[in-house]
Amino acid sequence: MWHKNAVGERMETIYVPDIECDSCVNLLKKRFEKRGIHDYQISKDAVVLTTDKINPKEVVEIIKEAGFRASTTPFERKSFRERRRDMKENPQKYELELQGLNYAGMSAMVLAILILVSYLLFFNTIPNFAIQYGWWVFYLGVSVITIGIALWHYFAYDAKYTCMVGMMVGMTFGMQAGMMVGAIIGATNGFFVGSMTGMLLGVFIGALTGKCCGIMGLMEGMMAGLMGGTMGPMISVMMFSDHLLWFMPFYMIINILIVAGLSYMLYEEVAEGNTKIKKKPIDLPTFASYCIIAAFILIAIMVFGPKSVLVGG
Repeated sequence: MWHKNAVGERMETIYVPDIECDSCVNLLKKRFEKRGIHDYQISKDAVVLTTDKINPKEVVEIIKEAGFRASTTPFERKSFRERRRDMKENPQKYELELQGLNYAGMSAMVLAILILVSYLLFFNTIPNFAIQYGWWVFYLGVSVITIGIALWHYFAYDAKYTCMVGMMVGMTFGMQAGMMVGAIIGATNGFFVGSMTGMLLGVFIGALTGKCCGIMGLMEGMMAGLMGGTMGPMISVMMFSDHLLWFMPFYMIINILIVAGLSYMLYEEVAEGNTKIKKKPIDLPTFASYCIIAAFILIAIMVFGPKSVLVGG
C-alpha cells in the first residue's frame, strides 16, 4: 500500500525478512539494476520504493526469484502456542511434516525389529554383546532415525535458500550428525575410530546440506562436521569412567531437540506461505532402507572395528 513520508513523497514498503547481510543487499541491487529499477531504499528487513512509477508486484517477483520471501504486508511469526493451535486447526498445512513423523515412527519400528532379529540370529554369539553394546545400539538407532528424518524433511522441499539459512542448515546438520554418531562410536571403540566415523559422516552431511547456498554454506557444513565429529568421541572418552551412561540420555535429548528445531526453522523460514515451493519427498520404503543400511554399517563398525585400550580393546 502506498503511503507518504514526511516530505510528501509517495512510498511503498515491501517486506523482506530474509535480508541478513551486505551480500543479500548487493544481490538485490544487481537484480534491480538489471530490470532498470533505481528508485528504492533497502533496509535490514524491507525494500522501500520511492516512486509510484514502479509496480510493487513486479518488485516482489524479482525479490522472490532471488530466493527471498517478499510481501507488501508484514510477515508474522507464530509463537509455539499459536503454532500448536494452527496445527490442530489447519492440519493440511503440515501434511508433509506429519507424514515425516509417521515415516520416522514406522522406520524406527522396522529397524528395532531387524536389530532384534539380527541379535537372536547372530550377535548373541558374541560374549556379553547385550551388556557391552545394548545401550549404544539403541542410541545409534535413535541417532540414525533423527538425522535421517531431518534430512528427509530438508530434501522434501525443492526451494531456494538464503545465505544465512543455508549456513545454519549446513552447520546444524554437520555438527549434530558428527556429535551424535561420534559420541556413540567413541564410547564403544575409542577416540580414533569414533573421531574418524563422526568426522567423515558429519563433514559429508554438512557439505551435502550446506551447499544449497554455495561455497559459504558448504564450508560451514564441513567445518561443523569436523568439529562435531571430533568433539563427540572426545566427550565419551573423557567421561568413560565418570557416569557416561547417566549423561547420555540428556545428551541425546538435547541433540534431538536441536535437530527438531532445525526442521521447525526450515518450515517457518522456507516453506510457510511459499505457494511456489515444490514438495518432492521420498517414499517410506526408500527412506526406511537408507536408515537400515546406515544403521547396520555403523553397528558393524561398532562391533568389528578397532578398539582403543581405553575402552577395553
